[in-house]
This record gives sequence, C-alpha cells and structure tokens, in this order.
Amino acid sequence: MSSQSTGATAGADGTERPSVDIADLTIAVAHWRVRGIGGAVRVAGAIAETLGADCIYTVAPPTETAGPSDIPFHDVLEDLSLTPLRRAQASLDRVFEYGIWEDVDWRDYGDIDVLVTSGATPRAVVTPDDTLHINYCHSPPRWFYDLYHERKGSALGLLGRPLLRYLRTRDAAVDRRVDHYLANSPVIARRLWKYYDRESEVLYPPVPLERYRTDGGAPVARERGSPPDDTHPSAGTDGSYYLHLGRLDDEKGVEAVVEAFAGTDRRLLLAGPEGDVAARVRERVSSLPNVDYRGFVSEDEKRALLSNCRAVVFNGHREDFGIVPVEANASDKACLVNETGFPGMHVDEGENGYTHDGTPAGIRTALARFERDGLADGDARAAVEEFSRETFETRLRELVAGHYADFQARF
Repeated sequence: MSSQSTGATAGADGTERPSVDIADLTIAVAHWRVRGIGGAVRVAGAIAETLGADCIYTVAPPTETAGPSDIPFHDVLEDLSLTPLRRAQASLDRVFEYGIWEDVDWRDYGDIDVLVTSGATPRAVVTPDDTLHINYCHSPPRWFYDLYHERKGSALGLLGRPLLRYLRTRDAAVDRRVDHYLANSPVIARRLWKYYDRESEVLYPPVPLERYRTDGGAPVARERGSPPDDTHPSAGTDGSYYLHLGRLDDEKGVEAVVEAFAGTDRRLLLAGPEGDVAARVRERVSSLPNVDYRGFVSEDEKRALLSNCRAVVFNGHREDFGIVPVEANASDKACLVNETGFPGMHVDEGENGYTHDGTPAGIRTALARFERDGLADGDARAAVEEFSRETFETRLRELVAGHYADFQARF
C-alpha cells in the first residue's frame, strides 16, 4: 500500500489529515456487466483514464479489448473457479451478478489502495480492510425502488415480484461495503439518501463540449452518401426543424412528442435506434408528412443535426441524468424538456430552454413559448460549463484524494 505523503491538509471535520497525491496510489476501476458501449461505460472509461487505471474490471465484456477509449476490459470471470458455470450465471441478466462480484478476490490484482466501482452490482465486492471503496452511482436499481410499482398491473410484473423483493434485499445488504458514494446528478444523490440513507457528492458525467458545433455546419443528407434533399427536415442550415435524439422507447415519451407535432406545420426529426415503442407509434411516424425518422446516426451526424436544428425536444420521464439536454445546450440550442428528473432541474426557464409536463398539449405549449420568447440572452452554452471533461477530472481527483486522506487519518 502507498505510504502517507508529507504535509497535511484539513479534513471535513477540521482535523489534520495527510496530503495525498493520486499518482502515488494504486487505483482499480470495476464496472458492472457491459451490454454495449453506452453512457455509463464511457463514464467508467473516463474514471479509469483520469485515475490512471490500466483496465476496467467487468463481467463478460463484449470483447476482451473493446473498452471505451483506450482502456481495455478485464473479464473477472476468467479468474474465478468454475468459469463455464459463472458464464451461464452471468447470462441471466443481473440475478447472479451480486454473487459474482462478491467472489472476486481483489488480492489477486495487487495491492490496491482505492477501488472505484461503477454500477449497482459491483458494490457487492469484499475488499481488503485497507482498501478504500468508492462507488460511482448511476442510480440505485430503479425496478427495486422508484419504478417498483410501474409494472404491477401485468402478469409478468406480478410473477416477477418475489424475485424483485429478493434482489432488493440483496442490494440493500451490500450497501455498507461502499465507503463513499459519488452520484451522477442531484436526482441520484436524493435516491441514495432516500433508499440507502447515504450521503454522496455529485460528480456530473463528462461531456466533450469542444466537439459540439455552434456554426450550423453543412447540410445533412437524408442518407450517408446520398445527395441533399431539400424536403427532408435535416436539410439546410436555417434551423427549420426540431430534433428528438434517443432510442424510440416508451420511457422516452416518444409517442407524446410525435403527437405534439401532428397536424402542425412544425417539422420534427427523430434520430436514434429503434426501441420498444408500439408498432402504432412507428406507423404514426411514417404517416405524418412533417415527421421523419432517421434511425441510428453516427456521432458526427448527431452533432451536425444538433448544430442545424431549431431546438431539441426531450421527453424522458424522471431521467437520472439525461445527456441530450446538455448536448443541445453545448450546441447553443434550446432544449424543451420533461419537467421531471434531472433535465427539469438543469433547464432554467427562458435561459437555456423550457419545461413541459410530458403530454402532447404540454409540449405544444413549450414550443409556442420558445417560438414567442426565445432565450433571454441567446447563449445556451453558458449552462453547460460544469459538465466539461476538465471539470470532471479535477473534481474526481480531488474527491478520491480527499477521501483516501480521511481514510488514512482515521486509522
């Protein structure tokens, strides 16, 4: 383990604590099972890069090397006994994942000073008593807590109740193995306090603000390689269309967004993978002349669409964080967001966007307010500086060093 550095700083309680240099610490990062390279695993990659970890420990990654950025994954199943059985367990969603993490012996990976876990199930790790465990919480498992009553009316929901109750008990039992929590937004900090009775510090996920364009850019063609289509909502640079980004899922409120534009002369472009919305919603999108679905788009295409649009419409309900409104503001565009969850906290009415109640009528009202009043100073980018990668890295290093110094000073 690392020795204490010379010099001292004041701890949270005013007592002296040893100063700590992150470069002197051996830090490991673990992330729950990776199902695809999404927002949470990108945050885990940023944590690993910032703290100098050489890999991300996880369960059954898609490939052995396809980590975020240049950080590789390490599959902990390879180091456990009865690996084929463990792989079969890991394939059953999150049911056995608490037990898998519990059986990982961190002494096999060296003398670790700090273990930073990302996601709910790695909180089950049993570390050596001289290893500090910090968890970056994307959310307490929502089906155990704040969304527990959402599907109780279905037969599948009722049949799954006993399993959810067991897993909730399992989840609560591992909570005390975490020494400190970092939350990705004030919404998650509130849930940590509500469901675990734990305090936390908010550390927003990093957003590469410098990559977002504010100059309008070139017109975006309907399909890659095809000539521009002047009738397509994404054509032109005059802000003639509204943009919805994200998977076409029920929880994203896509149907209400589509209905808000139906029968109007406003143009709506939907961009994102196909999700779980009903067939009738997809048929409705196809039938409306002023609504178009682009499907999945690349990062470059997404940033071009953001730069060219008039504003972004976002209807995710009770979002933990929700990066789309931040991306909209980083592109100097207003975002019209559902008033629930973190996006409703992020948007300051008339400054960087407007809120709505998630219904078609509420969305139309927000659209009318934006078209009538615009933004107060015309600069939506001012609302996103706290989400920069530089801010994330500085704050993360400070928090880890401070908590480890307190850990050393305590004993």
